Amino acid sequence: MNEYEYIYMKKRRDFGRYCNFDGVDAKILGQVDRQPQCGDMYVEQTIINAVFHNIPTMSEHSVNTARVKTNSRVMNHVEGGWPKEIDYSEAQDTLKYRKRLEKDPMYISAVRQLAKQTVMCLEQNTTIDLFEIYFQDEEPDHLPENLTMKTVALFKDPSDESRSVTKIGWHPEGPTKLVGSYSNLRFQRMSEDMPMASFIWDISERNVPLMELRATSPLICCQYNHKNPDLLIGGSYSGLVNYYDLRKGPSPATKSSVEVGHYDPVYDVVWLQSKTGTECASVSSDGRLLFWDVRKMTEVMDECTLNDGNKDNPKTLGGVSLEWMQEAGPTKFLVGSEHGIILSCTKRPKKQVEIGTWFGSEDRGGYGRHFGPVYSVKRNPFHVKFFLTVGDWCGKMWMEELKGPMLQTPYYPSFISAASWSPTRAGVFFLCRQDGRLDTWDYFYRMNEVALTQQVSDRALTSLSVQAQGRLAAVGDAGGVITLLNLCDGLVDPAPNEKNLIGVMFDRETKREKNLEQIKKQAGGAKKDEKDTGPAGGMVIDEEKYHEREKAFFSELGMSGDDLGTSLSGVKAAKS
Repeated sequence: MNEYEYIYMKKRRDFGRYCNFDGVDAKILGQVDRQPQCGDMYVEQTIINAVFHNIPTMSEHSVNTARVKTNSRVMNHVEGGWPKEIDYSEAQDTLKYRKRLEKDPMYISAVRQLAKQTVMCLEQNTTIDLFEIYFQDEEPDHLPENLTMKTVALFKDPSDESRSVTKIGWHPEGPTKLVGSYSNLRFQRMSEDMPMASFIWDISERNVPLMELRATSPLICCQYNHKNPDLLIGGSYSGLVNYYDLRKGPSPATKSSVEVGHYDPVYDVVWLQSKTGTECASVSSDGRLLFWDVRKMTEVMDECTLNDGNKDNPKTLGGVSLEWMQEAGPTKFLVGSEHGIILSCTKRPKKQVEIGTWFGSEDRGGYGRHFGPVYSVKRNPFHVKFFLTVGDWCGKMWMEELKGPMLQTPYYPSFISAASWSPTRAGVFFLCRQDGRLDTWDYFYRMNEVALTQQVSDRALTSLSVQAQGRLAAVGDAGGVITLLNLCDGLVDPAPNEKNLIGVMFDRETKREKNLEQIKKQAGGAKKDEKDTGPAGGMVIDEEKYHEREKAFFSELGMSGDDLGTSLSGVKAAKS
């Protein structure tokens, strides 16, 4: 490496005259005499108020660093370390060189020198097993541990106008990609210049979206097909259902027609299990549950009108969430309505779709409805008869055989907007709050308080989706940011026998609710009998005890006489 130096040269006279200091004796240069009359010009001040501070004056500035864009580059690594005359791609040449090298005396001595150190390490390993696993056959009890969540990445909406992340869908083949639906659901807050596109993100590339999904109206929900990940279905704000084939481009391959589609925004869509893998369902606030075949989007396969079950004057209920799970039954659908009621629909072949149960509806014998729209309905992946809902300031757990909630979380100070079960642990579920926090409940450890609270964003959380392997969770907020969280092992790895213990707990709570309903019915029948046995029915009263208590009462009040008490007309006196 070259060394550079520069010598700075200047003449002495260019520096100026230097200072010369000498030591001298002290001497008086001037004197001021004392003048007492000058003191009359001033007034003595006895109290002095003075404020001092030693805090330096500071100014605050905010600096936002520019986003660093990264690009992928290809690098080819080849085998190296061979002499120039040896072609490493020819096996014969490399083999001859190895044999010639092994006959070299220097090679043998080098191997012997290295073998001495290796033998020492091997002897230590045979003496002490460093990798021995203690307590392998014993099953530890579930112990409390420090649960954590770590923010891995942030995916920001590239558009300038603020939009909410209304739904998140994971790629079915692993935690590699996710699709985010962006829209503004606030009434009349959507401007004319608002972008209509939604985006597909790659987990490893956080700056630029992997692909754009174009639409004529903002997408509220979008989901991958489980059989073919190149196919997506999305519901738009205008009521249209868009079908995307990523092999053909970012524009919709087909979309539903206005005549047969929804009239209000499509809040949720699901892919159904079929031989062709082309059937799906959508729900909207117009009060209709529609079934589609993406090969022919011009017509509806089947339709169900969501109502309150009143035969004389049925009232339409708008749907805002939809849940379907193959394990729970391919014909069962759960729909969360705008009125806080959950509807259970059944779709049988060659029959009209029927509404079997209205969970939480007082008119249909239920109780415990939500005070707001049911924005999320999620079945437990291990015990499919039980499902979780959110629609106000608390989360509620239901069972298919009960018309009221089985369990309920305490009321939060902020609204709950989304919920999801853990796909790997039967007793863990997550709740999104509008104050930016994500709450984790672990019913296997405790049921009376939250296991972990994580501040995810300063904005309101709007959507939540947990990846199928249970390690990653994607949370969307009202500012258009998708936060990717990495869950700790305590929230991912199931405890021994956790599934069975949670099932026993669910069954116990179900029996308790059934017993309470039976007690309420018996109490209602007893009250009805009491109403029937009024004065005309002749209640039996002991006349002697009645008069004794009456005289004692008036004597305490200091009253006397023969005609002070009440008569026993209308009741039967007991004969002594």
